[in-house]
Amino acid sequence: MPAPVPPGYTRGPIIFMGPLTEPFAFERMMQSFWDEAGGYGARILIVPTAAPDHPMVEGCRRWLLGAEAESVDVLSVADRRSAFAPEWIARIETVTGILITDGNPLRLIGFLGGTPVAQALRRANARGRVLCGIGRSASVLSQHMILPAQAAPVQEARLTPSLIRFAPGLGIVNRVAFDCDEEAGTHLRTHLPRLLTAVAHNPFLIGVALDPNTGAVIYANSELEVFGAGAALIVDGWQVEETTLYAAMTDQPFHISGVDVHTLSSGYTYNLDLHQAKSPPDSEIPQAGYEKFSSF
Repeated sequence: MPAPVPPGYTRGPIIFMGPLTEPFAFERMMQSFWDEAGGYGARILIVPTAAPDHPMVEGCRRWLLGAEAESVDVLSVADRRSAFAPEWIARIETVTGILITDGNPLRLIGFLGGTPVAQALRRANARGRVLCGIGRSASVLSQHMILPAQAAPVQEARLTPSLIRFAPGLGIVNRVAFDCDEEAGTHLRTHLPRLLTAVAHNPFLIGVALDPNTGAVIYANSELEVFGAGAALIVDGWQVEETTLYAAMTDQPFHISGVDVHTLSSGYTYNLDLHQAKSPPDSEIPQAGYEKFSSF
């Protein structure tokens, strides 16, 4: 569960990013995180989902240092003992932004789940710090973590209970379940069946999938805003009338009705409380080219 917000604080932004596959998009998306973390005064902690010496970790560290962040540290999570270290808990209390890089989300949860470091990450967001996850690792921000898809032909992505697997995540946000795919343009072929299945498991959930080089930020007022080059798929179960997933066998199709589905591009918002999508003013609709990667 998300940590309670102490009196006098506002919950920090929570950023989900799809895979960053283009160098230009990487720079613009990183700048969006850098801005939210405080810009030139940013104190950043990178939490690697893969090994600390992974090229993405080093690429993020170099970019942030080049952007003149005040400090950039890398949390070396080699085993669960690392997540009990008092020095890392103290360090989390001082940072303005936390960046979780792409990799195997189960690896990270296996090291952090139920530890003081995981608790410190939740407290940091409740005290106004921005948390950001990139690619597959962004799913760990959710309480209901959707695990990456297992290799299978696209035509087999039909509505069966076994289409997705859940695991407990860090619980930074409890309503949004995030799904990620490395390939662009897969929303209707793969993400839609997977998110429909997630919502059928628990209609409380709002499923979100992102194209590569695309992000979604959730602010304290429960507004989700899309930014970047592609689109976000949102599957909201708040008006589900019926689901038969509970009665279906593992490989049998099930029924679900009353689901809200939205595809939103950069600048569009979705209110998680009101369950309403909103378009940006005409003057703010991004144009093709550089502007589509502009900071949110």
